[in-house]
Amino acid sequence: MNKNIIKKGPDISVYQGIVNMKQVRESGCGTVWLRAGYGKNNVDQKYIPNAQACYNLGIPAGIYWFSYAYTQEMAEKEAEYAIAQAEKFWTSCPIAYDFEYDSTNYARKNGVNVTRKLATDLAIAFLKRVKGAGYIPILYTNNDYTKNYFDISRIRSEVGDIYIWYARYAAAISSGEMQLADAWQHSSTASVPGIVGNVDMNNFYVDFPCRPIARPEGEGTGGAQTAKCNINILDFQKAANADGWKDMNGNRLAEDGMDGPKTQYVRRKIFLKAQRTLFSYKAGSTGAVVKWWQRRCNEILGHNQKVDGMYGKISRSETIAVQQKLGLAVDGIAGYNSIQAAFYN
Repeated sequence: MNKNIIKKGPDISVYQGIVNMKQVRESGCGTVWLRAGYGKNNVDQKYIPNAQACYNLGIPAGIYWFSYAYTQEMAEKEAEYAIAQAEKFWTSCPIAYDFEYDSTNYARKNGVNVTRKLATDLAIAFLKRVKGAGYIPILYTNNDYTKNYFDISRIRSEVGDIYIWYARYAAAISSGEMQLADAWQHSSTASVPGIVGNVDMNNFYVDFPCRPIARPEGEGTGGAQTAKCNINILDFQKAANADGWKDMNGNRLAEDGMDGPKTQYVRRKIFLKAQRTLFSYKAGSTGAVVKWWQRRCNEILGHNQKVDGMYGKISRSETIAVQQKLGLAVDGIAGYNSIQAAFYN
C-alpha cells in the first residue's frame, strides 16, 4: 500500500549542533520535529533556540520526549515536562513518546524488567496526559517494539486516537508497516541544508496541526512564559533604536525581544561592512548595532575582538568566521540573514 507524502522534514536535537532553520525551511522541509528533552525534566540544550526559530519562521513543529520511565508515574511526569516545553510556543502540536533500547537498559539498571505490559502501560500514561492537555499523542516505535513491547490495540482502546511515528531505515517498508505509519522515519543519514552532518529524515502522511501561541499585535513572535523574550533580539532592538533606525511607520522599535515584521523591516535595511582600501579594510559601519554584532560574534566564536562600534578589518574577519560556522553565505557583511542567525545561535 502507498500513501501520499504530505510533508517531509527532519527530527533534530542537540546532536545536530547549531541549525540554520531558515535554510532548513528553504530546502523544502515542511515540518521539523524537535527533541524537547529526556528523562526527569532534562531539557534538550538546543530545544529553546530551535523551537523559537521554528516559531518565528512559521515552521510547523512537533516535539518528542526521550523516556527513561519505568513506572507509570514517571511516564506521566515526563509527559508533563514535554507539555511544559510545548506550551512555551504552541497551544497544540504533536508530542511523541520516545521509548527505545536505552530506555529498557536504564530500567534494568534500576531493577525493572520492561515487559510488553509495562511498556504499554508507560505509553498509555504518557499519551493520555498529552491528549488530556490538548496536544496530539504520538507513539514512536519500530518493528521490534511494535511486536514485543507495545500493544497498540490496547493503547488505542485506552487512549483513543493516537498516531504512529514508525522508524525503519530502508528504501521501502512493507504494506503492513506502511498502513501502520502516520510518519515514517526512513533515514538517519540524510543531508539537509542548514544542518551540519547527518540527520534523521521523515515522511509525514498526516498534516499534523501546529497552532502557535498568539502573537502580540504589531510583532511576529511570541513565545510565552520563559521563552517570551529573546535577549539577543532585545539587545539588537535597543541598539537599532540608539542608532536611530525606524520601522515602516517611522517609529522606534518596540523593545520586546520579538523578531516581528517591524524588527525584520529594520534589519533588512542594515548592512554592517568594512570599507575596502587599496590593500586591506578599514572601519566602515559604526554605531551601537556594530557593538551588538561584535559582542554576538565574540559569544558565538568564543573570541574577544574589541567591542568598539567600528566595523573594520577584524570585525570583517570575525563575521566571515561566524558565517562559516553557521552555514551562511560568506561575504563578510552582517546583513539580514547573518543578524537573524545571531538571534538564535
